[in-house]
Amino acid sequence: MLKDLFKHSGIYFFGSILSKGLSVLVFILFARTLLPQRFGYFVLFVTLLQVITFFSDFGLNQWYQKRTDEESEDILFSKIINARLLTLLVSLFFSLLFLKLTNSFSPLISTILLLTLIPEAFLSVVDGYYLVLKKPFRVSMKISVRMAILFVGYLLFSKGFSLNHAISLYLIASCLTLLWYFPWKKLKHLTLQFEGIFSTLRNSFAYAFLILTSFAYARGDSLVIGYVLNSTALGIYGAAYRYLESLSLIPTALSQNLFPVSAQKKGITSEQLLKIVSVTFLAGIVFMILTFFFSNFLIVTLLGKSYIAAVPILRIFSVVLLLFFLNSPLATVVQSSKLVERFLPFGALNTIVNIVLNLCFVPFFGITAAAYVMLTTEITGLIINLYFIKKLYSF
Repeated sequence: MLKDLFKHSGIYFFGSILSKGLSVLVFILFARTLLPQRFGYFVLFVTLLQVITFFSDFGLNQWYQKRTDEESEDILFSKIINARLLTLLVSLFFSLLFLKLTNSFSPLISTILLLTLIPEAFLSVVDGYYLVLKKPFRVSMKISVRMAILFVGYLLFSKGFSLNHAISLYLIASCLTLLWYFPWKKLKHLTLQFEGIFSTLRNSFAYAFLILTSFAYARGDSLVIGYVLNSTALGIYGAAYRYLESLSLIPTALSQNLFPVSAQKKGITSEQLLKIVSVTFLAGIVFMILTFFFSNFLIVTLLGKSYIAAVPILRIFSVVLLLFFLNSPLATVVQSSKLVERFLPFGALNTIVNIVLNLCFVPFFGITAAAYVMLTTEITGLIINLYFIKKLYSF
């Protein structure tokens, strides 16, 4: 089983290498051209888009993977699409309200954000479908296709490239990626009906709550910086954070492929989990050391001197990266187990602590405080995960 898990995780990882390589290239080009202030607005646009999309997915991917032993593929697929249509409509309404109240962007950019939520809804909700079919490479290549389109678009508009160009390209890339990624053949078996939607959403709530808290935890700092400080600060923080995100390929790949395995009745034994954690810990040590010592090159050499303030942030993130490698398999096993509902309050509390600490310290100590807050709550997250692993395996 472990051999098969690492095989599919490896496929996802190597597919993600291409995706993240293109992502880093696009990120460097956008950051160097837009400079911290305008790049900060772009980071805020993408962050809001991701937060709204993840909230609206409502745990449907995880619920789909958990239910594959109990219902047919066509019925399950229809259920998640029907449920996602409803959450899309709700998210569009509340997003419009939020954008009007906060005046986060110009009317044009706000309109583009709302339009982009539509393809993003269906791009995100079918990941579970492909993972159950053991097609991790296709899932990992989704980002590659998007980034390739953004790269080509950047080359076309490189002269006079603006924030509006960057955001418009994101919408175009989402639409074109959807054309390639969505399993259109499944539509012939799709039945659109409202009956049963609320039952589906009720059953996926536990996973929704986990996804919401973990994503609010991962993106809360960026939102606090964007709205409490300014777009320049967010641009600098986002420069370091994008490297953290890109370098967490291995734990992300492992989690994506571990969940459908650990969610089944046989699950993962304690011996198997120990082997997995040993591998991720060693990999985390290597990535932490490389990130710390090459931080100046990654920031100043690649992005420019205007981002030099991101160097100490990335060095703090190098330790956070190690904790990512440790927490990822532990959290995945706990969240796919029978203890998931008992885990929910602890996950929510860790997220609340993260956001409260950011609100308390970021206004006074800036983006450095946000980095240390993430480090702190990754440590508390590890303690929580170890507590539930002990209960799960009755150590």
